[in-house]
Amino acid sequence: MTTPLSPRTEDRRRPKANDVVGALAPLLGLWAAGLLVIAAVLVQDQVPAEDLFMDATFVGQQPWYVGLVAALGMVAWTASVCFCFIAGWVAGLAGRARAKSAFRGGGLLFALLLLDDLFLFHSDLLPRALGLPKVAVLGIYAVLGLVWTTGSAQELIRTRVQFLVGAAIAFGISLTVEVIFPGSDTGVRGALEDGAKFLGILALALWASTSATDVIRSVVNETRRSRQDDSAESLSV
Repeated sequence: MTTPLSPRTEDRRRPKANDVVGALAPLLGLWAAGLLVIAAVLVQDQVPAEDLFMDATFVGQQPWYVGLVAALGMVAWTASVCFCFIAGWVAGLAGRARAKSAFRGGGLLFALLLLDDLFLFHSDLLPRALGLPKVAVLGIYAVLGLVWTTGSAQELIRTRVQFLVGAAIAFGISLTVEVIFPGSDTGVRGALEDGAKFLGILALALWASTSATDVIRSVVNETRRSRQDDSAESLSV
């Protein structure tokens, strides 16, 4: 018996010399998309091009440490997204449909929350562009999180669920402060809201990294045992 992962692990062929274009196709496609973005920035005349190319702290002539905690949070969000999608991909190769769905769902949810942090969806963009109250946007995120956790509960219980619980507690504190005690982000209130949120992001990154490692280790060990069994069967014939 071989696992669904086994045939693909053998497919590690290098591109042939006459297939240079095919080998470079992903890079060329990505660069083409990047060039379109650059062209759009240069063609538009609503915002100075340097404001879109440069870092916000540089454009605003702020010290380098402005937004440091927020930037670290985005790094942690990005790590969570990557670990989830990698774990989902490996689980899919091994034929573990429920694990694949759980991790991909988590990756999509975390990617949305990363974009929220990056482009200020709930705090500025959506309320200003669509007239949605901040509370409504936060409520949508909470519902999406509930749908993911309940829909994937059977699989999530098998992961480092204590880290997820810790993240939920931290995010709960942050949301409570933001909704019930609206106001300036300075002082104790700001430390509670943004500090608790940062701790929640770190907890999610820890959950994603350790759970992805567990899944990958499990799949590798399963594949190794399967190959050993196949070798034993072939020797006994």
